[in-house]
Amino acid sequence: MLTQAEVLARLAGLQAAQLRAWVAQAWVRPTAAGTEQMFDDDDLARLHLIFDLTDVMGVNDEAVPIILSLVDQVQVLRGCLTALDRAVMSHDDATAASIAARLRDLLGRAAP
Repeated sequence: MLTQAEVLARLAGLQAAQLRAWVAQAWVRPTAAGTEQMFDDDDLARLHLIFDLTDVMGVNDEAVPIILSLVDQVQVLRGCLTALDRAVMSHDDATAASIAARLRDLLGRAAP
């Protein structure tokens, strides 16, 4: 866990006012430890993304929550696919192959 000062030291160019604004907008949600806010590795990665979007790529503040929502949805989807993969692989080879073929069929129909 990192303090605000440690986050600012690790993310060159990020200003304290920016960090406070992003927390206030709930773009990142640090853990409260007394009066201190503590940031974990996921928070730090998200802050890097937000910084890149706003300061490097010039994305405006209205678009950032949309992008963050899409990134969050992709992360949830990745978790679901991992769970699905584990479930499929727990079956015998013939069943797993049948499920995989059915998924390929479904995904093939969804492709543009």
